[in-house]
Amino acid sequence: MLALGMTAAALLLHFYSFSVVGGLWRDEVGLPNIALLPAWKDVMWGLMHDHCPVVFPAVLRVWAALGLAGSDDGLRLLGLCVGLFLLMCFWATARMMGQGLPMLALALAALNPVVIRYGDSIRGYGLGTCFMVLTVGLVWRFVKKPGWFWGLSAGLSAVVSVQTLYQNAFFLVAICAAGMIVSLRQHQMRKAAGILTIGFVAALSLLPYVKPIHDAQSWWMVESQSHLNPAILIHNLFDLLDNLLIVWMAVMVLAAGFGLRRFIFKAGTDGKDVEPELPLFAGIALVLGVAGFILFLKLSGLPTQVWYYIQLLCFTMICCDAILPRVYSATAIVVLIIALFCLTVSPSAYPALSWRQTNGDLLAAKLAKEADPQDLIVVTPWFFGMTFDRYYHGAAKWTTVPPITDHRFHRYDLIKEQIQMTNAIALVLDKVEAALRSGHRVWVVGQIPRHSPDMLPPVDLPVAPNGPSGWWDVPYSTAWEKKLGFFLQHHASKIAVLDKSLTYLIPIDPREKMGLMVAGGWQTDSSSNFPEQ
Repeated sequence: MLALGMTAAALLLHFYSFSVVGGLWRDEVGLPNIALLPAWKDVMWGLMHDHCPVVFPAVLRVWAALGLAGSDDGLRLLGLCVGLFLLMCFWATARMMGQGLPMLALALAALNPVVIRYGDSIRGYGLGTCFMVLTVGLVWRFVKKPGWFWGLSAGLSAVVSVQTLYQNAFFLVAICAAGMIVSLRQHQMRKAAGILTIGFVAALSLLPYVKPIHDAQSWWMVESQSHLNPAILIHNLFDLLDNLLIVWMAVMVLAAGFGLRRFIFKAGTDGKDVEPELPLFAGIALVLGVAGFILFLKLSGLPTQVWYYIQLLCFTMICCDAILPRVYSATAIVVLIIALFCLTVSPSAYPALSWRQTNGDLLAAKLAKEADPQDLIVVTPWFFGMTFDRYYHGAAKWTTVPPITDHRFHRYDLIKEQIQMTNAIALVLDKVEAALRSGHRVWVVGQIPRHSPDMLPPVDLPVAPNGPSGWWDVPYSTAWEKKLGFFLQHHASKIAVLDKSLTYLIPIDPREKMGLMVAGGWQTDSSSNFPEQ
């Protein structure tokens, strides 16, 4: 009844998030644009500008063929379906693993607002987590009942899992290693060979991506400047779990200890351990999965975000559910206490889910009404242009800082060209000057340039890779923003920050909380005209 109560609470949270999340933010805009490119060869090219393989784009194409991908609501409905599918996967995997209940998975993952928000997003993370969770259960069923049905099911799930998220390959290694070790302990070589085949086939399915991923590193270096940092790791985990971080870590350590002790001796139980090898399987998978995920973060070099850790949380809790409730009555009681506590505090997830994902759709609609056809709209930084491109349907021309020719998805290859240019935003400043001189307005959307009290012109950075951080684009984006701000500060006679109701009063995710400023009039030079901010 407690498990059913947590499931019902999670369902309510998913539907609430669906009702308030609002428009798509830039990361969600990019993948549908890639998926709906005219031909599959275009899709495969576009995927090198994102972080996922082909399965979720294929799902998006099917969704579009059903006529459901033409609006935000239609796409959000797909995300909701993925979130509900994850709940089903928790239950299905728990039942496959010793007829258990997904108590910890429901308590710490299904009721987690970050898992709900980003698992239901129009990205591959939620669906990839679903198939990774299913693969754990299916591989265990093959260990228990080796045969063509469970072997084929586990193999298919493994392939779909790694074809949805690259990082699932590291979890799959952990799952297959655990299954092989249990099989070898049972002196069943054929079963171990079958599990090895499952992992091998999934690995082969990734071979077509090797060369494109290698080639893509020539532009991903523009974003990939962070290294594995324990402080960043803990910060992201705290954002994911908040005050339950210590509980999650303690549960994992306890579960790993009870699972791995089977290596040494046959651990005694008080009658709850109906499948003696299951805790060993889950314990090995748990330890190797965490280690593999850390290795993935180190090898990828990507700046990690909180949604990267959704798979880690769900994977570890499924493994812990296979261990703790069935070794001792005392550990089962601990699981029940944790579950009851999480169900009790689940209403606290509502405020965390009440934020809109972006206000770019609201600002684009406002500008479509208020900007004159001869006005100029400048979007800064450049990546906000993805959201603006989706939602802006007005007559005024717009550009980004720096100007790039494609705003459908993250074009770091084009940004790499810009950071190798001197005075990359000269064309933008020329357009700003032309609009102001002709008596029209310049609207700035995104990061509003700040007042410069020293009145000194910003210094141009050396072209990449000779800048302050090599190929990293962030210092250049900051310098371009300052240059735009300095130009407006000295040459626009009127500057105003508009509609704080669209940027401050509505709860919006800070990752895409855009501001709006308008400048008008022209003068050769002046003191600062920036309003207090």
